[in-house]
Amino acid sequence: MKVLAGAVVALSMVASIAAIAHEGATGVIKERMDGMEAIGQQIKIMVPMMKGTLPYDPEQVAKSAAIIESHSGETFTALFPEGSDEKPSEALSDIWDDWSKFTALANELNSKATDLKTVAENNGPEDDFKAALGQVMRTCKSCHSDFKE
Repeated sequence: MKVLAGAVVALSMVASIAAIAHEGATGVIKERMDGMEAIGQQIKIMVPMMKGTLPYDPEQVAKSAAIIESHSGETFTALFPEGSDEKPSEALSDIWDDWSKFTALANELNSKATDLKTVAENNGPEDDFKAALGQVMRTCKSCHSDFKE
């Protein structure tokens, strides 16, 4: 649970910094920043449910998971053409040096978002929701640790 709490704090900080980082972004860099911001917004919606400060709302979780799903996988990797790491991008050139790992994480995010959506659509128990959201957040953290400044 401590790992998840740390991930929540880290994602919150990333979201706050993201608004500043978007200044001057254009083209594909802006598109991917906007996509990651959309993902972060959905995490912010669900974290209070995970913490128990808001009631678990499977309908909202399904919507949020679908948005994350739509910004992951091949949709996500398409926004990283080689060489698109110029400022204000925070993408590391390691993305293109280890493209297979990067695409695996993008696909994992898609899979974990699908799992989260399935739990919610099936009115799965709150513990299953928390576990599935934790997996989504761990995938985000793994990618940011390896591929983001």
